Amino acid sequence: MTKAKAHARTLLEGDSEGNSLIDRWIQLARENERQEGQIDILLADIGPPPSPEEPSELAFWIGALVNPPPGMGVAMEFRPQLLMTRSIEERVLVAIKGITESIQHMNGTRRLF
Repeated sequence: MTKAKAHARTLLEGDSEGNSLIDRWIQLARENERQEGQIDILLADIGPPPSPEEPSELAFWIGALVNPPPGMGVAMEFRPQLLMTRSIEERVLVAIKGITESIQHMNGTRRLF
């Protein structure tokens, strides 16, 4: 297994309560959405997350989830970083950092702005 695929798995692995980073982000985003149903519409638009076997696609999916247009005000913009990465592993790490920082911002443990 490549390092990129191993890192991608961390986005979908459950914690002690069975919630992945993606699950936690969605839960917090629903609590912080600007318009009711905004997250459900976004999820319908972007579809289900790609498999960790497709780490680059999963990283871009995370970018679409966390930084959709128009912005939701829950994360710093990291989509350009995803495009500028030189490796798939680096791209996945940017996605992990972006979603993690957004979670921390929304739950109040580390405000971004």
